[in-house]
Amino acid sequence: MSEQQQGRKGQPIEGRAELDAAWSRFRRAMIRLAREGHRSDPATLAKLTPIVAEATAALDRLTGEAHAAENGSARNRRLLEAEEQRVAKLLRKSARQGSAGAVRMLRQMEKGRPDDAA
Repeated sequence: MSEQQQGRKGQPIEGRAELDAAWSRFRRAMIRLAREGHRSDPATLAKLTPIVAEATAALDRLTGEAHAAENGSARNRRLLEAEEQRVAKLLRKSARQGSAGAVRMLRQMEKGRPDDAA
């Protein structure tokens, strides 16, 4: 696969080749460690679990950072704002028609959420 085809719609992902190489080295190292532990040394095999757990935790943390960065993009902020405006319009219409729940939700939207300042 060429570098242009790595990303979605032909957009390359910065550092993709390095990431793929590091992932491949890690997997091979884990396979060798497991094989060696199964062959001859249960103590060596026991070292596999904490390494895999640490790698999993690191990947989960980095995945969270990537999602947070994506969610904070200008495009996503615009989409969220447009959706909030659409919902507010629907709630105002329902409130005019006498919906107590809509009135309550509009008040809540006007107050804002505690994390809006962040």
